[in-house]
Amino acid sequence: MDMPERVFVVVVESEAARDPDGMPVLSRNTQGGARLAPIFSSMLLATTFLARAQQLGHVVRLDYIFPADGRRLSEDFPDHEFALDPSPEAFFGEPKPD
Repeated sequence: MDMPERVFVVVVESEAARDPDGMPVLSRNTQGGARLAPIFSSMLLATTFLARAQQLGHVVRLDYIFPADGRRLSEDFPDHEFALDPSPEAFFGEPKPD
């Protein structure tokens, strides 16, 4: 997949102190064991994704959203695979039950 030059990545809260070299990005494990992370082509899409995820019952402990170089994602986050502009339904699956 060709990545845009600039993408937005969601960083979630961690239990430890902030470490710029070890930012925990929003991700989930796939059946194959990979860590899949959503990335967004605009800040609007990132915030819309988070708002919709919340409506569906998915709690995202957001720390911040930051711009990243789409060409360097695989170098900066070597243990992750990326989904560009996914819907919350596609990323999380079914809505959480009440």
